[in-house]
Amino acid sequence: MTKNLKSAQWLLENLSNVTVLDAGIVKPGEQGAYSPDGVIPGALRFDISTALSDDNSTLPNMMCSKNVFQAEMRQLGINSSDTVIVYDDKGLFSAARAWWMFKSMGFDQVYVLDGGLKHWRALGYKLVSEYALVEHVGNFTATPRDNYFIDKECVLKSIKCPETLLLDARGSKRFKGVGSEPREGMRSGHIPNSSNLPYTSVLTDEGVLKPLTELKELLKGAGVSESITTLQFSCGSGITACILALVAFECGYTSLQVYDGSWSEWGQLADYPVSV
Repeated sequence: MTKNLKSAQWLLENLSNVTVLDAGIVKPGEQGAYSPDGVIPGALRFDISTALSDDNSTLPNMMCSKNVFQAEMRQLGINSSDTVIVYDDKGLFSAARAWWMFKSMGFDQVYVLDGGLKHWRALGYKLVSEYALVEHVGNFTATPRDNYFIDKECVLKSIKCPETLLLDARGSKRFKGVGSEPREGMRSGHIPNSSNLPYTSVLTDEGVLKPLTELKELLKGAGVSESITTLQFSCGSGITACILALVAFECGYTSLQVYDGSWSEWGQLADYPVSV
């Protein structure tokens, strides 16, 4: 039984009772603006990369402020009593980021659509061409939680802490420093003492999260043991790291932290340690 995901069948039966948000983004290296091939009926746009990123940061997709998040959610008509379902167009790529953003703001009635738009379409469910219109301003209230998003200093201090493990969601070649980075100016390699768990390894070919038993084995294989009390997550720009946070949450872990700057930041800091 998943705690933070909803099936396409469930959503189909409950469309009129929930707020649906398309949290898809353009992947690094892709060209053009985000333009999904279809929209789930009633869905609104949750714009991670622009409206909901920190304008004051030079890094991509950095978490916006409490005030910006609250204002944007109210403009989407979201109330504090609503149930929110987030999805993306790739199966599961950026929807977990939206889920984590809501959680970081103290909102727990948020769920990820398992398999996203990709799975919805494969099942033959209805799609529309336009997002829904917002009919009213919501009363959403943001109450930020500490350490859901962490910075480079927190990661640096944790490197030598045996009770903390950082899991890197990038592909193995990038983690090992033998694959090219999609962003210019990045060093190759990984944060010392971190472990690699590519986000693709936790998903099926259809973009659906693998069964809980398999996820627990993948975490164990990545070095998550009983002695680990805090899990940190990193990736390229803080997006797919949230998939691993979702996996860990599903598996019962609760002390979870996402390094928001991720390799976009660490990879360009010449005085921060790198392993290959």
